[in-house]
Amino acid sequence: MLATLQSTTSTARRLASAPHNALTWGASLLNSPAGNARYGGDWCEAFAISNDAVALTIGDVSGHGEAASETMKIMRAAVLSGIHDHADPSRVLSVANAIAYSRHGVLVTAIVAVINHRRRTLTFANAGHPAPLLMTPTGHEFLTDTICDLPLGVFRKYQAADYVVALPADALVVLYTDGITEHNRDSVHGERDLVEACRAAYDCPVPDVASGIAWRVFLKGRGHDDAAITALREQAA
Repeated sequence: MLATLQSTTSTARRLASAPHNALTWGASLLNSPAGNARYGGDWCEAFAISNDAVALTIGDVSGHGEAASETMKIMRAAVLSGIHDHADPSRVLSVANAIAYSRHGVLVTAIVAVINHRRRTLTFANAGHPAPLLMTPTGHEFLTDTICDLPLGVFRKYQAADYVVALPADALVVLYTDGITEHNRDSVHGERDLVEACRAAYDCPVPDVASGIAWRVFLKGRGHDDAAITALREQAA
């Protein structure tokens, strides 16, 4: 476990306060390359785009090692630029697809999402990526395995769909790569491990939610893939 934590980078910060009701979103990010690698093919980001909205993204480039890392940097930059230029997550993915397709044989799964604090909505587009997890005081929901378009880089032209989900009070939104849910090469048990880890982090809050989730999941095995988590929770300002 010590070696795993040493190769893990994580940050936690507060985002997008909403003065009218004294609430904000707390974000935590974890990016853990496989093995002893300094960099991997996964990325994760969360940042405020207005007083009412937070953008978040996560992605996974096919392959491992230095080549995957270089492609990841290019795709991450394309997605972040697209978030600043386009209001719709689906449009961001369409722009990023052109970059992925130009790299010949590279496949990228990704999610781009916007949480609107005032409207209490999560709007997202999913390019072949594991479904977001929504945790609440009374339960959880994957949003969902059927809401998923093709990965980036498959076709020259690409148009994902935008999905809008109403957010209950005190929600925890978790995006993750398959290095989390397939750490033991069993996605069914991996999803169960993720849910249990998210419930523990929800019921006993820690400053760095993403690290807390990964720590619990990796207790059952680290696996041999890059792993990343983006976690956002509503909290008092």
